[in-house]
Amino acid sequence: MAQHKCDDPDCKHDNSEKMEQKYVMLQMIDAQIKELEKEISAIEQRAFDIASLKSSLRAFGETKQGSKSFSSLGLGIYCESEVKNTKEVLVNVGSGVIVKKSVADAEEMLAKQMSQIDSVALQLTQNLTSMATRAQEIEKEMQELAK
Repeated sequence: MAQHKCDDPDCKHDNSEKMEQKYVMLQMIDAQIKELEKEISAIEQRAFDIASLKSSLRAFGETKQGSKSFSSLGLGIYCESEVKNTKEVLVNVGSGVIVKKSVADAEEMLAKQMSQIDSVALQLTQNLTSMATRAQEIEKEMQELAK
């Protein structure tokens, strides 16, 4: 079956095809926006977790040796423990490898991670803004086609 083409700019058939194309584009952009929002939310949670950890690390550095503490075993289960060293912490550097780091080095590592997170969050926010702007443009184009 041959495609219907009109030279008339007011041709309803061409307008409905354009409208359909724009609607599909708008749906794709909307899906991408939702995905970006999820990523931004995850990044914000990670930043919050790092900020909390930095605060805990500072407090740990001020703790006296021999102080009673609770150590997390995971999933909200703790055991009573005694702090023997407040100058160093054990850090999981990946693949199950744990290394000793000074509290200052651990704080520096967290600061670097926070900087990277801030950079990623900025890029994601810029992408989100760009997508939202494009969606608004498409909506305006659809309004013009509907006239």
